[in-house]
Amino acid sequence: MEKIIKRGSALAMGVLTLAVILTAVWLAEARGSQEYEKPDVSGLSLMDYYNAQAESDEEMPEHHMRIELPEGMAQEHIKIKSDALSQTIVITIPDIGMDYFSSHSLLGSSDHIDNLILGSEKEAGVIEITTDEVYEVQSEVKDGWLYLDFVPPRELYEKVLVIDAGHGGGQPGAIKMGVQEKDLNLAILLELKSFLDRHPNWKVYYTRTEDEDISLDKRVQLANKTHANLFISIHSNATQDGTMSDYNGTEVMYDEKKPLDGLSSKNLAQICLEETLAVSGSRDLGLTRGNSIYIIRTSQVPVALVEVGFMTNEAELAKLNTAEYQKILAQGIYNGIVRALEEGF
Repeated sequence: MEKIIKRGSALAMGVLTLAVILTAVWLAEARGSQEYEKPDVSGLSLMDYYNAQAESDEEMPEHHMRIELPEGMAQEHIKIKSDALSQTIVITIPDIGMDYFSSHSLLGSSDHIDNLILGSEKEAGVIEITTDEVYEVQSEVKDGWLYLDFVPPRELYEKVLVIDAGHGGGQPGAIKMGVQEKDLNLAILLELKSFLDRHPNWKVYYTRTEDEDISLDKRVQLANKTHANLFISIHSNATQDGTMSDYNGTEVMYDEKKPLDGLSSKNLAQICLEETLAVSGSRDLGLTRGNSIYIIRTSQVPVALVEVGFMTNEAELAKLNTAEYQKILAQGIYNGIVRALEEGF
């Protein structure tokens, strides 16, 4: 059992905390029903209160969290949704309100929890948990309790990968002849996804699978906080001034300021370049130093940013905009990933 963090060691302090929470719950209910009502006090305080009571009765759970459920509540009634990008886990329990938590136990360890918010939504109680890293949630309903464990993905899967489609949403990237870079990058990622999802023992996190604007920090932190084996970002290139030209080809960026040997960003980039060129027949533009790029500089795991081709070359843009060539590029990147993993990444 993990160490329990004690914020309220005295029962008197726990009672005072509970009183504050009950007041916050009453105020939130009085404001009227919203789509997602949140109280003013963190649920961590309430959990600490129940922990202080339970410790005296030797009732502390052997799991990370234990939530008391209404009578007759089954596993299929409860919704648990995880968002790896924001490191949040949202648990929805039907037929209860926020006041339910003031009289039913919420026990556990806050070792992995940065914040815990109690709320209500459409006649259901909501528990929103923000964790310190990305975890896979394991849950079980038993004897009137919901048990939760937060498991690092690398403990469950042989390999953990993060794949990024550059740009998205209001950040289109380069736009040439009516084609937006964000769309090309996403199309290649979705083709790559069809290859990667064939591996049940790999866990692959995608920064986006739709036209969304994801912050650079969220993209790279997804790699860092899953402790991924590798991080691949897919982009389409353009000349520096954006003018159309004959310049074309594929290059891969790496972090030149981190170690260059072994399971390094440079070696991963070289593998991705070689394998992509092998299937695409694209011109070899080699490796490019990329420490000035935020997601490369701040990545704590091996990273390669693949610039698949130039949108400022009319012929190459025409190829990039076809489903056939997008699949070929995805195959090349996939081959690079497989080779890198075989070589120990």
